[in-house]
Amino acid sequence: MAEKLIANQTVLAVFSDGEDRTSLTSIFAHSNWKLRFTRALPQTQTTLRKSPVGVVISERCLPDGHCWKDLLLELQKIECPPPLIVADHLVDERLWAEVLNLGAYDLLATPFDANEVLHVVSTACRRRQDAQGMAPHRKLATSPTRGGVPETKVRAASGR
Repeated sequence: MAEKLIANQTVLAVFSDGEDRTSLTSIFAHSNWKLRFTRALPQTQTTLRKSPVGVVISERCLPDGHCWKDLLLELQKIECPPPLIVADHLVDERLWAEVLNLGAYDLLATPFDANEVLHVVSTACRRRQDAQGMAPHRKLATSPTRGGVPETKVRAASGR
């Protein structure tokens, strides 16, 4: 299974009690993923500070009055934030476009389809892992430049 290749196999699910929690528990029960639940934004913030997670899945509206956008803002404060997957029973093109345009990874319809959940979570974590692997290359590319050319290339071109 592809998810065995993912380094951090913890999923943080931000859901109130109910069918979605039960469904996610069932979906991840026979996988290598560790599933943790929180209910509200403050509890989620604490959990994210205490231990790293590979991906966050959140319902659209949290029971404490916050929404997925508030959670996304909190995640963006993390150096290499886990991808956010939003879930809702009213999935349409407008919400899907909003989720993607504001920076979340994807949108899942509820009730959950097990194969879809596992696929989206796996690809989100793989993408994050790839991005983390590219971080040293990005730092090199953004090093001080002379005339828009990285310093190392200027030296090579000038023979120094």
